[in-house]
Amino acid sequence: MPPFPIDRYLLPETPVEVPDGFTEVRQSLTAGLPHRVELGAGVHAVLILPTGLARQWLHTDPLAVVSTSADDLAPRPAPPATPRPPVLVGRVPLRLVVRQGTRILGSVPLAAGLRRVCPDAGPSSDAGVGAPVAVELLVLTWLLHAGTVRGSGDYGSSIALAWRRADRAVDQFGPPPINEFVWRRRPPAQRVESELGPARLRYRYLLDKKLRRVLR
Repeated sequence: MPPFPIDRYLLPETPVEVPDGFTEVRQSLTAGLPHRVELGAGVHAVLILPTGLARQWLHTDPLAVVSTSADDLAPRPAPPATPRPPVLVGRVPLRLVVRQGTRILGSVPLAAGLRRVCPDAGPSSDAGVGAPVAVELLVLTWLLHAGTVRGSGDYGSSIALAWRRADRAVDQFGPPPINEFVWRRRPPAQRVESELGPARLRYRYLLDKKLRRVLR
């Protein structure tokens, strides 16, 4: 069978990598839910599953997979020809509630590769003593079984996160980026533009006189 025409353009499946400056945290969910993940700097994240169900979980196989990051990383399958009946074990609203002590900094839904800064409401008005710590959270992988939802026990459930302080100054400084509207007002000799013609892509480079003499 010949290869699919666009197969060479498809990107390979790669796991979510931890960027520089982030601290990775991996834990087993043996104490059930909610599960607390200590991040540092007095900040922690609580994994919760607000389903409002009780009896259904009691009759579910404890090793049944409730949620996994593999669903986010796997290719999306084709829709079935006939609609499938709803099932209990499926996409569930797993969330991470980020807190500093008893103060809630934000709520992050579990999605593989999601990066979220908490709090995300901008600078706090109570900056100074007691001001909230800003952290950036990266969701790596997770695996949740029904037994972990019911209570404690080693059912193979786990979660992996990465985090960093998001309210610290950088070590290296440079010129700030030029505003987009200011860049548009630059002289034509200092801009590089392109025009799309009807038959081919034509590039027009506008150079200053000094650069023109060098190219000659």
